[in-house]
Amino acid sequence: MKSTTLWRGLAFSTAAMLAGVQPGAQAAPAADPTAAGTTALVMEYHASPVNRLPLRQYMQTEGLQQLEKWKTEGLLSAYKVLFSRWNDNQNWDMMTLLNFPNAASMAKWKEVEAVMPAGMPQKTLALVNKIDTNPGDLYLEGGTSKGSGVYVVIPYDYLVPTDKYMAYLRGYLVPQLDGWLKEGVLNQYNVYLGRYVVGRHWSALMFYEYNGDEGLGLREKTQAKVRADLVQNNASWVEWSKDKGQYRVNRQYIIADELRLK
Repeated sequence: MKSTTLWRGLAFSTAAMLAGVQPGAQAAPAADPTAAGTTALVMEYHASPVNRLPLRQYMQTEGLQQLEKWKTEGLLSAYKVLFSRWNDNQNWDMMTLLNFPNAASMAKWKEVEAVMPAGMPQKTLALVNKIDTNPGDLYLEGGTSKGSGVYVVIPYDYLVPTDKYMAYLRGYLVPQLDGWLKEGVLNQYNVYLGRYVVGRHWSALMFYEYNGDEGLGLREKTQAKVRADLVQNNASWVEWSKDKGQYRVNRQYIIADELRLK
């Protein structure tokens, strides 16, 4: 995909992208993802500092090999493993995003959980202190991954009905992200909304793949530039920007690097 915004209905009887929108244009609404079973799992692994290295070493080899095997067998359609760049006891150390081809495949994950909780063998589970597992759905994506491996992950709680929050994303967030894509600092973005979110620490999760560390370093400068342009040229965006706090509460940003098979 080019620098477009795609709202995707994840009813996998169609499994199709529903709309492509030019940067800054109004995105088409998605079919209701809740019309079918959820098709994604986000697992957050927390480890003590002494166990970060062995956890990373396991995932870089055996862990990724196992995920690739599940993908080859058709259980998974895609996966992503991120490792937080710095030791930080307020956030996860490793995150695994699992995408399933359909709700039926997602349901089969319970068979994995029965013998490998959170997809891990017993020896590796001993390295982690706790694991948070959140089911969700992909609602929004734009740009194209270039495999830079440099990510910012941002958890949010949204405070309004889902349809109103999606309108806020279309009106406020999308024009900015498309601007970042155009400036070349961002490669791709994905937005997931959680299922069964009561009591969980996020209900919306943003994945931003930057154009390497150089792109990440230009984040604030580019953000200011794009916002200044929107103030001058997008009256609708200005209206959406006036009271962001009524729509969502953002949590701590996490800078992370993608682990890939070597």
